[in-house]
Amino acid sequence: MQIIADPKKYTEKEQLYFEVRNKEGRIITDDLLRLLPYVPQDNPYKSEWNLRAKNYEKFTAHLKSKNKSLNILDIGCGNGWMTNRLNKEGYKITGLDLNMAELLQAEKVFGESDTLQWVYADVMTDVLPSDKYDIILFSASCQYFEDVQQLTDKVKAYLHTGGEIHFTDSIFYKNPQEAKARSLAYYTKLCYPDMAAYYHHHSIKSLKGAGYKKVAPGFFEKSVLQWWMYTKE
Repeated sequence: MQIIADPKKYTEKEQLYFEVRNKEGRIITDDLLRLLPYVPQDNPYKSEWNLRAKNYEKFTAHLKSKNKSLNILDIGCGNGWMTNRLNKEGYKITGLDLNMAELLQAEKVFGESDTLQWVYADVMTDVLPSDKYDIILFSASCQYFEDVQQLTDKVKAYLHTGGEIHFTDSIFYKNPQEAKARSLAYYTKLCYPDMAAYYHHHSIKSLKGAGYKKVAPGFFEKSVLQWWMYTKE
């Protein structure tokens, strides 16, 4: 693992995140991590993982349609299940996060190689390795960034011309304020109201304004999890 950021700066946030995930029953064991996104029938979040598995398969189909090798940056990779899956599909990929515990688990379970790297860094403030990427992925992670436009302006510098940024497995809103109130109520009920400050609700308007186009779900599909794409010109 390459450590760029100072872990001491993020210890409090990481601990809060861990406590919330533990309260939700979302701590992933090594054995389960090897299976993701395919989970046992008795998993309490099976319906959610079934949806994420379908979305993963759609995303990989999109990548395969390009018929070329790709260099991918997975930002907010967490425990690295999707990073590893994409590496197994034959892509060179870097998983980046600010959660040291999850990155250590990813490194332990999936290893590291010339085509699979783990980086501890803050993409908004740290200088990343000078690689240029074909794909930058935020899978269920863009909600941890405050401003879509600022995020896009920052990370598109790491893209080749024609490269893509993908927001997958996240929810975007016509009315973010209502969603923000629901999240505060949810985290307050869990006894962790401070977590609401780290969870941001992005509007569909803000995505369109930053140049993103919706990929899924389609008009006739029923899914709360959305997929949006930005292409660097």
